Amino acid sequence: MTPVERIVGWVTDKPLWWQLAIKITLQNGSLTDDNIHFLFNTSQGEYGLIPKHPKYDSFASPIDITGFTSEEHPVNLNILSDVEGVAALAEQQSLDFESNGLTIGYGDNGAGKSSYASILKHACLTRGILKPISGNVFTTNNKQPQASITVEVNGATRSISWTPESKPDKDAKSIRVFDTASAHHYLSGEDALGYKPVGLNLLTELTKAADGIKRLIEEDTMGTNGLVSIPPLPSGSPASIFLSKLSGLETEQEVNAHCATQEEIDSIEARKAELIQYKAQSPAQIKAGLLNKKQLLTPLVNFFSLPLKLLNAQEFDRLKQLELDYISKQETVDKLRLQTLSNLPFDNIGNSEWSQLWAAAKVFIQKEGKEIEFPPNTGDSCPLCLQDIGIDCASKLQEFEAFIQNSAAKDARAAYQALATAKQAVNTLNLNISQYESALNESENIKNGLKVRLEELVTLLTDRKSSFLMKELPASLEVFGLLAYTDLAGLITELDQQIGKITDDDSQAKFIAQKDAELITIQDRKYIVDHRENILSNIKRLHTVTILQLIKQECNTRSVSTLSSSIYSDGVIEPLKQSFQSELNAFGFNRFTIEVKTRNKGGHQQFKLLLSNSGESVVAKVASEGEQRCIAIASFLAEMKADARESAVIFDDPVNSLSHQWSARVADRLVRESLERQVVIFTHDIVFYKLLLEAAERMSQDKIGYISLERSRDYAGLVRTNPPWDALTTSKRIGVLNIKLQGLKSIRAKGTETEFRNATRPFYSLLREAWERLVEEKLLNKVVNRFERGIHIQRLTRLDDINQLDFDMINSAYDKCCNNFSGHDTATGMGHPYPTIDEVVADLEAIKNYLAHLQKDRKRT
Repeated sequence: MTPVERIVGWVTDKPLWWQLAIKITLQNGSLTDDNIHFLFNTSQGEYGLIPKHPKYDSFASPIDITGFTSEEHPVNLNILSDVEGVAALAEQQSLDFESNGLTIGYGDNGAGKSSYASILKHACLTRGILKPISGNVFTTNNKQPQASITVEVNGATRSISWTPESKPDKDAKSIRVFDTASAHHYLSGEDALGYKPVGLNLLTELTKAADGIKRLIEEDTMGTNGLVSIPPLPSGSPASIFLSKLSGLETEQEVNAHCATQEEIDSIEARKAELIQYKAQSPAQIKAGLLNKKQLLTPLVNFFSLPLKLLNAQEFDRLKQLELDYISKQETVDKLRLQTLSNLPFDNIGNSEWSQLWAAAKVFIQKEGKEIEFPPNTGDSCPLCLQDIGIDCASKLQEFEAFIQNSAAKDARAAYQALATAKQAVNTLNLNISQYESALNESENIKNGLKVRLEELVTLLTDRKSSFLMKELPASLEVFGLLAYTDLAGLITELDQQIGKITDDDSQAKFIAQKDAELITIQDRKYIVDHRENILSNIKRLHTVTILQLIKQECNTRSVSTLSSSIYSDGVIEPLKQSFQSELNAFGFNRFTIEVKTRNKGGHQQFKLLLSNSGESVVAKVASEGEQRCIAIASFLAEMKADARESAVIFDDPVNSLSHQWSARVADRLVRESLERQVVIFTHDIVFYKLLLEAAERMSQDKIGYISLERSRDYAGLVRTNPPWDALTTSKRIGVLNIKLQGLKSIRAKGTETEFRNATRPFYSLLREAWERLVEEKLLNKVVNRFERGIHIQRLTRLDDINQLDFDMINSAYDKCCNNFSGHDTATGMGHPYPTIDEVVADLEAIKNYLAHLQKDRKRT
């Protein structure tokens, strides 16, 4: 299990922002200040201090460690093809890589090298933040960036379809990429230049995030930062105690509960005046005053007693039941009436009103004292129309009486009477409160606003009385509060209690003290009202501080230190240290020694470089840019070796802006690495290209692939397989001339004399340049090299064997090249004979033999 795998498994049960810190570090190589602020905001969103990020739910997704796990099989890069939609790269181009050696990709600025390299950086594993893949800004028909990458895994090839949105491919991520931008992710210049291993660097960055968030919290919560100053209340009232113990857990409802009502606020001045009056009176005077108030208020309380009794919900329910009983019984009577009293000139004969008329007639007859029965018989006088009653009329009157005497009719009349009686009691209620004006004013003096509320209660009772007296009661009763009456009755109770307490001077003092305490309580509650917004602001701030302290507790990195020490003790560090030391030695850093430093706080694991025989870590101050770049490459290669990785490595402009001296060291090291694994190098530096070829020649690296990139008017990334001529060594140039010689032989055999002569001119031009390179590179032993700023004086010792034969040999060959190449105008009739094919062969053999002589006999390397 690699350190990365172990760390990612360890962090799964840690705070979400820890996991996110590891995820960002894996993606970007390190954490910036913006990243740390982002992590801080994420932690606050998790606790509800601020809104969660729109992508918050995705933050908890598993951390992708593709490419960071143990390597199962070596992976080599074979082909990059089918590129579309990437910058101005031409389509239908294919980059073929030497599968088991060195591939050098060269292109001038704008030739497309960076665009091809960018595809590989995104598909493979690169430390640091990657720039987005851009489309072709010169066309409106932008395609989705895509490419096909063919790799070889354990001897088998497979094709990977890549787009910027593709999920990481395990095989592609086995290939590592190093470039200028990622170089600083391998080094730390904090106080001493050092190598940051990729796995342990995750813990370093996590610790940096924890320290950064802790620092932000400490700055935010310093002192009373963010709190509004509210002077404390010294009284000890509930409001003052509440204010003094604010913790951030209080709710707005709790604050409101300690706020004075408007009624309480309005009563403050009256209470002050009352308190002054009580202090000026004797106990007897106070008691007499309280009795007078009670006597004045008691009739007002009694005034409300009967209406509240007759107009309450229970009484409404009783009336409603009486009404329903009457309606039900009347319906029965109506059915009976239809059966017995039909075909009458009036429709409502037999109803309650008619029954009252019938009863009144009966009472009238009975009071007359005459011996007339009721109902009257045939021949009797009618008490209403005073006419004699006929046979039919007497019969009808008997039917009426039978109807009246029926039990159902009696029940209906009884129900009606009960309802009428109840309503009559309501109707007689007196709701005129104007006669109690003095009592109302006194209630107002004692309890501010009570008069108005009592008057409003009378209005509500009056409306309810009207509802009770409606011909048909409403379906339901509108409910209203009786707090005004309760407060009024409470005044009587309070007055009784006060009267009972005042017996002597001591009781008077207690009474006044109680009144004083009540006033202070109300004043403190008003204080809460006055400072309510600031109190709520402080509660919110205190709540924030409480949460920030919880987040601060999460910044404890003791567990990080423990894990770092555990990884160290498991033997992960020593192989890295040995590999790193080996790589530094390979670059010639013999003045540096390595010391592994493990800080107790946070588990910073970093290989610090120290100057030999020096007590200070000053390498970061004295190491040049070239030295630092080589240290970064050493770090990169050390990781590969320590992890036993054999997959390909890609270098994009590894010596950008470096001097020739450091470029040469890098060239030597990378070519040497290509003898063990596939190495792909992209560069636009022709001098570095030349240094790579020279190093390959010295180390007999003959497995070299060449990729040259060119651009046309509209497109970049046009692939050519021939290397740039200017970078070729003498032997490589001779190899190119050998190929061109075959072309000359073909033209000589199949073409015309003119075609052959014209073809020899560029051949001799290149042959001349090959002689020039031989003089610089071999004869003069590279004492002076073009493109370099200095000379190599120590190489002069080999030049004591140069003699006239060398001069004659080179001068003769050089003159012949000058005579036969295009570049000098020759007077008519004075030209030299054109060379034959045999001469061309001989001239090429001459430089071959002379080169072999210099290398073998005269030890020119």
